[in-house]
Amino acid sequence: MEERKESVKSGYLMEKFKLFHLKDSQPREYVYHYHDFHKLIWFISGDVEYHIEGKSYKLESHDILLVNQGEIHKPFVDFSRIYERYVFYISSSFLEEHSEEGSNLNLCFQAAHEEQGNVIRLSPQESRALFETIKLLEDAGKEQAYAEMYSRILFLKFLIELNRYCLNNPDVYHKIARYDKKIVELIHYINENLSGDLSIEALSARFFISKYHLMRKFKEETGYSIHQYILEKRILAARNLIAAGHLATTASVECGFKDYSTFSRAYKKLLGQLPSDAY
Repeated sequence: MEERKESVKSGYLMEKFKLFHLKDSQPREYVYHYHDFHKLIWFISGDVEYHIEGKSYKLESHDILLVNQGEIHKPFVDFSRIYERYVFYISSSFLEEHSEEGSNLNLCFQAAHEEQGNVIRLSPQESRALFETIKLLEDAGKEQAYAEMYSRILFLKFLIELNRYCLNNPDVYHKIARYDKKIVELIHYINENLSGDLSIEALSARFFISKYHLMRKFKEETGYSIHQYILEKRILAARNLIAAGHLATTASVECGFKDYSTFSRAYKKLLGQLPSDAY
């Protein structure tokens, strides 16, 4: 794997959702990154292996890839073929606003996060029906009258149909991925225990791996050093707590920071603002 640049928070979303139709034919460098929003990719063509939080998925035409807010990911692309896909940026607030009790539009993303797998592989019939809505949505943006309203209706239709497929057919989640079992277990442990002792020594002892092998293998599989991964996950978790109404001082403690000044400096360096600016 090439030498990794620093991880980055990539992409900014001013609208509630945004659709891009992208075709890459010239070689370019991708870096490991994450977003403040959910990302859905409808893969069209190319030779692509997509890495998400330690798991690698070999994509097939019309696969749907789900990347949750804050999940670190990167495509590895063979540019002997054109890499074409439709990409949706989706704010979590949009999903919350349009969800009702028993009808959660975030269901497919939640299931992907809870180990169902990040790739959805529909039957040809289901895929065709759903893809027609994407094409209508792409064309809707070219219209003048009622474009915003019509786009929102079409996107809601797309999400409702996708979540219905996922709810009624759990097998649509394609779980075959290449990954190192120990590293994926470690990633899960870190994300479930952000307030605990996540020192290299503690993790090495818990997973029965020498700390040097652990550090090397983790970076090889994720593109991150363990320290940077834990730091960014703690800051993102703290930001979510602050957004939910928690005091910044409380959020810092709950996310594993031992003193507020260290938390505040790291928060500003990563997110470009102080924790107090989030209120």
